[in-house]
Amino acid sequence: MTASANTALTRSRPPRLGRAAVEQRVGQLIRRYLDRAGGRRPASRPVILLRAEPVWNGERSLRAQGRSVRVAVGVSPLAVLDLITEHTHATADSGSEEVLVILTDQEETVLGRAVLGLVVRQRVHSVDRWTLVAEQFGAQFPEPRLTEEAWAAEALMSAKAPNGGWPKLSGKILSRDVALRHLAASRMGIAERLGMSADDLDASVLLRWSALPGAPESLASLRTEERQGLVQWLTEITGRAGRALFALIDADHGADALAMGLVCHALWSPDARGLERQKGRVDRFFGDAQLDDATMQAFGDAAREVVLHLLRGSGAGEQDSSEDAYRTRTWRSVLTRADKLLDAFGAREAACFSDVLYSGFEYRADAVAKAQHSCLNEREGGHDTASIRALTRAVSELTAHRLHRIHAHRVERARMAQRLVQWLAIPIPRPESMAAAIDAHISDWSWADHAVAHLQAGDDTHPQLQSGYRKLSERVAERRKTLDRMFAEQLREWTARGTTPSGLVTVENLIKQVVAPVVEGERPVLFVVLEGMSASDAVQIAAEMRHGWDEYDPLGSTTREARSLPARRRGAAAALPTRTRVSRASLFAGTLCEGGQELERDRFSRHPSWQGRTARLFHQDDVNGEAGETLGAELAEALADPQQLVGVVVNTIDDALRSGRERSGPNWHLADLGVLETLLEHAGYHGRAVVITSDHGHVLERNGELRDVSDALSARHREGVDVAQAGEIELAGLRVVAPDRRIVALWDADTRYTARGADYHGGVSAAEVTLPVLAFLPLGAQPPEHWRPLGESAPAWWGITGMGPAESALPQPVDVPAPKTDKKRAPVPPKGQTALALQPVDPLAAFLDELLASEMFEARRRLTPRTVPKTKIRAAMSALLEAGSILPVAVLGERAGEQPARAAGFATILQRIFNVDDYAVLAVTDSGRNVRLDKNLLRQQFELKKDV
Repeated sequence: MTASANTALTRSRPPRLGRAAVEQRVGQLIRRYLDRAGGRRPASRPVILLRAEPVWNGERSLRAQGRSVRVAVGVSPLAVLDLITEHTHATADSGSEEVLVILTDQEETVLGRAVLGLVVRQRVHSVDRWTLVAEQFGAQFPEPRLTEEAWAAEALMSAKAPNGGWPKLSGKILSRDVALRHLAASRMGIAERLGMSADDLDASVLLRWSALPGAPESLASLRTEERQGLVQWLTEITGRAGRALFALIDADHGADALAMGLVCHALWSPDARGLERQKGRVDRFFGDAQLDDATMQAFGDAAREVVLHLLRGSGAGEQDSSEDAYRTRTWRSVLTRADKLLDAFGAREAACFSDVLYSGFEYRADAVAKAQHSCLNEREGGHDTASIRALTRAVSELTAHRLHRIHAHRVERARMAQRLVQWLAIPIPRPESMAAAIDAHISDWSWADHAVAHLQAGDDTHPQLQSGYRKLSERVAERRKTLDRMFAEQLREWTARGTTPSGLVTVENLIKQVVAPVVEGERPVLFVVLEGMSASDAVQIAAEMRHGWDEYDPLGSTTREARSLPARRRGAAAALPTRTRVSRASLFAGTLCEGGQELERDRFSRHPSWQGRTARLFHQDDVNGEAGETLGAELAEALADPQQLVGVVVNTIDDALRSGRERSGPNWHLADLGVLETLLEHAGYHGRAVVITSDHGHVLERNGELRDVSDALSARHREGVDVAQAGEIELAGLRVVAPDRRIVALWDADTRYTARGADYHGGVSAAEVTLPVLAFLPLGAQPPEHWRPLGESAPAWWGITGMGPAESALPQPVDVPAPKTDKKRAPVPPKGQTALALQPVDPLAAFLDELLASEMFEARRRLTPRTVPKTKIRAAMSALLEAGSILPVAVLGERAGEQPARAAGFATILQRIFNVDDYAVLAVTDSGRNVRLDKNLLRQQFELKKDV
């Protein structure tokens, strides 16, 4: 067809105009010809002829360029003339300046000069809707592909553009993608309802939009041509996920799109097998659409990503409260609906393939419960590697579920249960001395106490987990009872001897051995006594403090023997009986005694270790300030004075337990400890070292036995009129602050002498006698002379990955050689030793052997300016891997045997060796404080086959 024929065809078919096109075109003409500079207007009355199909379904009166506009249709020359005449008379009589717009399909030659002489510019004005659309975007021409979408011109002119108009483009051409993207965003309310722009429009945004109330219905309300055109374009840009979504909308299931997507993600998982019947039921939910497996998988993946986005944003503190509430409501309703759909399709078993669904989380909780019961059903001490590995995998999969943050307390209890199973699987030697018993409780037993406190809270809903936790708690209690009996026996022997062995810190010597050397080094100290804090409480408190402080071993290098041992968290032995008036008084006085607050303040200020320096002790009544003040003025002033040693007693734990008040969780957190956080803020600001300890620990009430005695002095000790019975032990010696230096005390944590309460103390269990000693410095501060940086202090069995420290603590499988043909008997292991222990496999050692033997390592090591012994490099890498791939620089240097002043330089040399081609295998992070190892990158760069 020729160009002239095209023109004739176009002229013979004038467009049907909508309100938006009329308003925009009339506005142009008014601006050009009726509102010219100087206010000059044509002599004729303002009448505008527009070439269009003479059909008008809109309002008769409009506004354009601030002028009143009346729209009429002229189907013939006579009709046009009548309208002009009528308008001329009406406006002449009223003085109105209303503009008359006549839509007509009549040619100018047919209208004649008489009619044209009465209208603006004496002509019929054409209306090119695409030109109008391009003008709205600040462009000059529409892209040819855009003009092929005939439905889109009127839609773009009538759609409500955000912020009063379409965005202005920098180029001359309006592309199809830009125009339709903005049109879709406007029609769907992307900006108003989701806070997103047209540029964000993709499959995930469409799925989020589908979850909005009334969203699918708003699409159905569009004109058929526009709806079909938008759906076709949206499907182009969103692919398979969009195709599935619009199939659901066509089948009137659009509101269930996100939930159905999660169902598809589970059913069409690559691991799903034997679920064809359930898939067929789901297919029917999509109406007549014939969707292949790839489409269903893509749809499921897209829906999962949207829900994960909602989960990440919910409660993250990044949104305002209303947006946060919307996210939470959305993902909760979607997950609930998805589980109902799974039930409706008879596909509940598919939940095991989902890491998002509620039912998927419960499936993984089932697996944890089964694996846990499998471990517990084995004979005592017979946990094998396979069963523990199965539990490790189950807990790992539960932790990997995307609802782990929502169910954090349940996941944490499962992790604690795994740790305790690992603890029960290893033998614990009998402590050979009181010092060894204190160390064992600090470094090992108290961690089990910390873990079992989580289990006591139980699981919210899962009966098998609840029973498993109960059974596991009973097993742990049995072992702890054995350990407490051994502890009490060591305590009795030590108390009877009346001497303090080397390496043992006692409560009366704690200030002299731990605090005084820091004061002598001219560093101000904050000495905090958390009354009643047990070593298990210190596990949580220290872990939280490490986010803003560096922890140290305050006795790490006082002797040659001490320097030969790894740095560790310390403990001290309380006075006997383990009560406040005895043990706390002895702590502050520096000698075994009994007394109250007046004695404590007096003796602390005159402690011989201060050598004339000023020291002041603040009890609870002196700590709190007036209204509007967290700390009392005198305490705040003392903390700001670097010449003053400050001691503070915080009674929160002891007071809460004495009154029976329960804390918010299974263990004490910094936020639970009243004024302690504020004290730490002041100490950090003023550069103080912080030493935290307690005066005694406690045991919690666990449905224990009430023993009726006549000579009880506390809930856990008595005068000893009668000889010691089961669960009791007689203690006599200089450390017993009591008449005749003798008492009988309970070591059994499940027995008491007094009425039931939240906790008890006064006895001689390890938890009551052992005082944790925590030593901290502000990040990056120069440590006192004898302080050594403390790395990861958790015991080996605490690891929950099944690798590294946790796995190395467990029995390792050994390949047993087949019998020889001569049928000689295999060697018999020594008595008490199993075959598993003959040839332990150490994955960490094997990994390091391969690394240090590699050609790449040797080549990189030769390039360093200072040759570092392999032993130091091995020690450093071993420490990093054991600590979960991150350590403070100071700790890394200490583990490698470097001097503290050279730790940073040592880390730099390690980077030169391991960072091949500048890939950050080793990264120094947190402003030079920590070293982080990327283990996977290490394996790739050095082509290692082994793993750890």
